[in-house]
Amino acid sequence: MTTPSPDIEYVPRHLDPITWHSVAVAVMDAVERASAADSTRRRYRSHAAAFAVWAKRQGAPPEIGGFFRTELIERYVEVGMPSAKDSTRATRRSILRRIARHADPVLSVSAAPTPIGYRRVRVPYESPEVVSYFRLAEAQPTPGRRDSLMAVLLLGLGCGLDCSDLGWVRGVDVRQTHDGVEVAVGGRRSRRVVCLSRYEGRLANLATAAGENLLIGGSVLGRHNITSVTLGRLLKDRSAPPLVVSRLRSTWLTSHLVANTPLPLIMQAAGLKTVRPLEDLLEFAPGHSTAEASRLLRTAG
Repeated sequence: MTTPSPDIEYVPRHLDPITWHSVAVAVMDAVERASAADSTRRRYRSHAAAFAVWAKRQGAPPEIGGFFRTELIERYVEVGMPSAKDSTRATRRSILRRIARHADPVLSVSAAPTPIGYRRVRVPYESPEVVSYFRLAEAQPTPGRRDSLMAVLLLGLGCGLDCSDLGWVRGVDVRQTHDGVEVAVGGRRSRRVVCLSRYEGRLANLATAAGENLLIGGSVLGRHNITSVTLGRLLKDRSAPPLVVSRLRSTWLTSHLVANTPLPLIMQAAGLKTVRPLEDLLEFAPGHSTAEASRLLRTAG
């Protein structure tokens, strides 16, 4: 392993220069103590290695106490495994927590983590926050970073794509039609989404420049954790809250709720199989006036 990039904001500057090699050794020793079976150890090593790569990209400090923090493990199973089933997330978390206890018994690994299952939809962004993120995208130091962040914003806010979708969209998958700009989303939730009009011009320009390449992440379709890698190396603005792709999606969903887009159409465009996420967001959609409510209820059908 190599030392994390110095521009990652989570690396404490006061730490002694403990090498990543020593962390790897400590983790492997913990795996040996966590299981006596060779086949189980091999599986544990594979899971620990995947977590290590992700945690290092997030800026985890190169010392075992900062590496196996409960909140880092929880964050990994929440956003670091975008295509995994809930059962897989639960198994992976259990294994990582077991390794953590053997790596350092004094680590604060909570006894009863929250069950993995349905996770309430995140709160949508407010308009000033959205403006600040576009301003941040324009301020990125290189064209590549600027375009990557802009693509995350446009596909999230304009099309409601989440982490599992973003790694499948190439420039050629975005096309102009007489009805607007349409995005063909690949992966396990293949579908077509029409971009919100206020974002379609910028999205079309990015797509033209990308061509056969992905809008985020080069040319390899379906890469895992691509948004974590992309967002982890961006220049950040400490005055703005952390950028979370699921909140961009919530903002898009709320926009459609406010616009009275029919629920079946929202679910189809979002790749949803249940209305539960929309139920979570109803509190952010303003109510109707008495006259408007009467009109809608009277003219339906």
